[in-house]
Amino acid sequence: MTELEPESSRAAAASSAASSRQWLALGVTVYLSTFSAAIYQIFLGSFLSRRGLDREAVGIIGAAGSAAMMTGNLVWGYVSDSWGKRRSLILVASLVSVPALLLWLPATGWRQYAVLNAVNYFLIVPGTSLLAVLVLDLLTPAARAQRFGLFRMFGSAGLLSASWGTGWLLRSAPERMFVFAAIAIALAMIPFVVGTHEVARPRSNRFHFGHVLRKRRILLFYICQLLHGVWEPACFLFLSYTLTQAGAGEGLVGIILGMNGLVAIVSLPLAGRLADRWGRRPMLVAMYFITGARMLLYSIAGAPLSYIPIQLLHFGSFGISEAVGSVYVAEQADERDRATALACFHLFHSIGAMVGSVAGGVIASAYGFPVMYRAFAAVIAVAGIVFFVALRADRDEALPARS
Repeated sequence: MTELEPESSRAAAASSAASSRQWLALGVTVYLSTFSAAIYQIFLGSFLSRRGLDREAVGIIGAAGSAAMMTGNLVWGYVSDSWGKRRSLILVASLVSVPALLLWLPATGWRQYAVLNAVNYFLIVPGTSLLAVLVLDLLTPAARAQRFGLFRMFGSAGLLSASWGTGWLLRSAPERMFVFAAIAIALAMIPFVVGTHEVARPRSNRFHFGHVLRKRRILLFYICQLLHGVWEPACFLFLSYTLTQAGAGEGLVGIILGMNGLVAIVSLPLAGRLADRWGRRPMLVAMYFITGARMLLYSIAGAPLSYIPIQLLHFGSFGISEAVGSVYVAEQADERDRATALACFHLFHSIGAMVGSVAGGVIASAYGFPVMYRAFAAVIAVAGIVFFVALRADRDEALPARS
């Protein structure tokens, strides 16, 4: 037995080193893929504003993207669970997104912009949502929310780098955002191909959607997530548009929206740690009311710099939603339906974002952005009340270790 111990120790050390390399590769991948998606998401509103598009056209373009992401979550999640593979889908979609991003350069008119926005958001899903599922597959239940939050910090660092590092380079040529985004997603696939692997799961013929949607807790959360989803166009597309209309340059827009990434770096692991300690659902209740407060503060903000402290509430809008919501859904769903369950989580969010984009554009055109933000606050408050009432009625929910 003693002769086998050194060999066993070497094998364990090699396995640990391989695992560390994979986590590093996944971290770099999510950093670069989020960097690419963040450039696109943050500066698209500013780009469209400088093209002279009105608010309703911007809302329609944003809705096209949300609808495509909604469809993408359905398609990519279901195929992933049925096929038993995630890594290949992430690679193919990410590589195809490179030429799709570059097609923005010769495009003109809101119709072409709407089509391209739809195509790009459809292709963004595997490199963001499906990549998160791949990571959740690798995590053990112990302190899962906190560890997932730590992993998502790489994405927040990508968001921060994109918003604070590239805005100044877009001042004279906003269309450069598409080139930067294409380069970043192409670079992201290098560590992904070289440093990651996946043990293929058996193919499944289950009707995954049926199994997921029959779970009462998950379905209720999806409905509340739909109402909560209006925060995304409010905090990115419309905020970028508003700041540009107020005379803010791309650099300042990048700083203000980049606060989202800075806050997320801290809030993702913190939200996960608090959820591991206090439970998933109490944290999710807090999420709705924090986001509602954020919308109300947007409605009374004046000068561009006054938005900066409000961005601290991104802790609720994104930090809790991503670090706690994703883990909550993954734990409530059957392991065989995990990708579909998380796809539906993002699907309902996308429905809310799509409705928010269209309705927000109409409301802002008729009554102004302050009224739009107050309407969004009311919708999100309804979601929080519904989820809170359900939590009180479902007293058998306790800490994750007991559920």
